[in-house]
Amino acid sequence: METAVENLELMFSKSEAGLDHIEKRLKLDLTNHTAENGRFPEVENPAMMLERLRAIKDKHTALCSQMTEIAAAQKESMFSTRENINRAAALIQHFAQTGMEVHSHAESVQKLEELSIKIK
Repeated sequence: METAVENLELMFSKSEAGLDHIEKRLKLDLTNHTAENGRFPEVENPAMMLERLRAIKDKHTALCSQMTEIAAAQKESMFSTRENINRAAALIQHFAQTGMEVHSHAESVQKLEELSIKIK
């Protein structure tokens, strides 16, 4: 699970670096074109293009922070679930050892332990 989160963080970092590169390349191309021709290309207003690129970068940054928050919440949830399963297994074992009747004790403990292993 943590490997997937780390891969996502790496992908977001790479995409952010790519956006930075695009912005720098656009600025350089616009500067060179303006220096050569004395005016901006007719295709689109470069200021608008840069403004849109900034908006995309801001949205990308927001998504990165959301992804980090989600990963932290997921990790906390998995920890809590694992702890609850371990406590339930310990209670079942305790009741069985004290002689209290626990139906299908071995099967319940085994299922809880399997769940705990899967969550890890």
